[in-house]
Amino acid sequence: MKRLWLILLIPLLSSCWDSHNIEELSLVVGMGIDKSKKKNEIMLTEQILVPPGNSLQENQAQLKYKNVTVSAKTLHEAIRDSLLITNTVLTNHQRILLINEDVLRKIPMEAIINQSIRDNNTRRSCLVYLTKRPTREILGLADYGEIPSNVIYELKDNVKRTNKILPPLTLGNASSSLQSDGSFAIQGVEIKGKKLILEGAGVINNSKLVGVMNNEDIASLNWLNGEVKGGIIEAVHHGNPFSVEVIKRTKRKVTTELNGDHLTINVKVGYTTRLSEDWYGKENSFKKSYLKDAERVAEDKVEEDVEEIVWKLQHKYKTGVAGLYRYVENQHPKFWEKNKNNWDEIFSNADINYQVDLRIIDFGSKGGVK
Repeated sequence: MKRLWLILLIPLLSSCWDSHNIEELSLVVGMGIDKSKKKNEIMLTEQILVPPGNSLQENQAQLKYKNVTVSAKTLHEAIRDSLLITNTVLTNHQRILLINEDVLRKIPMEAIINQSIRDNNTRRSCLVYLTKRPTREILGLADYGEIPSNVIYELKDNVKRTNKILPPLTLGNASSSLQSDGSFAIQGVEIKGKKLILEGAGVINNSKLVGVMNNEDIASLNWLNGEVKGGIIEAVHHGNPFSVEVIKRTKRKVTTELNGDHLTINVKVGYTTRLSEDWYGKENSFKKSYLKDAERVAEDKVEEDVEEIVWKLQHKYKTGVAGLYRYVENQHPKFWEKNKNNWDEIFSNADINYQVDLRIIDFGSKGGVK
């Protein structure tokens, strides 16, 4: 009996057959794709963690990184060519993928992310971003020893504090969108004052970059999509600036109507808010009519902004990155099946009605005049 137990314990005492010393691996946390100076090639930059034991710095506990850049005709070839420079590359922990604007103006996004989607090691939860500057420059910005890929990845958490950030776009979501209507928005990354920031967004249609939005456009698109999780509405009340802070979405309803082949989309959303700042000297938040008037002004501002982004989507970009096609597909399946290949044209000619209902339920510790 004892002999049998010894036989069973032997595999548990031995190491994994395919294990590697961590110092012999290159753990990729971020990748960047740029146009190469070489004809018909792309440039790949890998951001690789350097184990603390390999660091020559006094503070061995501080995580370090190195960037490896290579050029090749395909992404997979570039990854393999990087092995001429560094150790075995593992993408299991990759957090972000940066794609330069110039790349997406020449090469379909579906082709760019093809290798990552096919690779079983690359996580589909890896976040995708767009850059105006070369991704090599973005990934090379060291700030107080922080790893650029981690800085960019963690900025997504601020979506609960500002409405000027798009919901995170994962590799999986990008792939799904490319296979459906092929239209979506991708968050931009920029350098400002030697700091990495989230700024602007790209409009992707039919796997190509067809336009770039600013931060105000992003906020308006989030309102249209019902994706606002926080942030501020700035408006003018009684001739003075005031701010309303978003607390929580309370409702969202999207209905579609057909008159022949003409489409009408009705979007209604509701949010609770807080009056966070009011420069009007005679404000009186204890008065119900005052808050109602403030709500109306804030609602008008949101609806005006949404009307502007709808115009841009329909007439400037001519594509529906708001994902409204899903409601048409669900509510009018026969119409969708007949017209899904002409969705951009259908969307561009549709009537889109947007209505927001804001309720100020809090106004802080100051509520009225003396």
